[in-house]
Amino acid sequence: MNLWTVFIFSITFMQRIADTYTPDERTKWKLIQKDLDELTEESKASKYWTSKYQEDLRLYTARTADFNGTCKQHIFDCYCEEFKVVLEEISLSGDETRAKRMTHTLTNMQNYSPSASDTTGSCKKCEELEETSFQEFLESFHSITQENHSES
Repeated sequence: MNLWTVFIFSITFMQRIADTYTPDERTKWKLIQKDLDELTEESKASKYWTSKYQEDLRLYTARTADFNGTCKQHIFDCYCEEFKVVLEEISLSGDETRAKRMTHTLTNMQNYSPSASDTTGSCKKCEELEETSFQEFLESFHSITQENHSES
């Protein structure tokens, strides 16, 4: 057996193993959706979040129509950037438990981002998206994940 045959076989074998352990699109969206559900419940239960951030915190929020084939990755990245803003606010409030939970959610989002080709030239900049409350932000992102979960 020559060296190239072994090399090609090894690459093919490793790719098959990676495919086995890599979540498919449906699973990715389902995991993100689960995190969002938990985060939504936590924020509803928090008097601090309800009183302070429902009114004050404004986040750039994409709508389902913005999340089209060519802009999926870009819009997803915008959501990740806005989650970083929320994480910063949580950290400033001193709520370590919620900060850890939000860090976990953000890590999952970054690990399970859409695998779509992106042409950001025709996509809205994050700053061009509508500014909404934290609750509306979560609801909109939940709708996007739900739609993508059912499409996958």
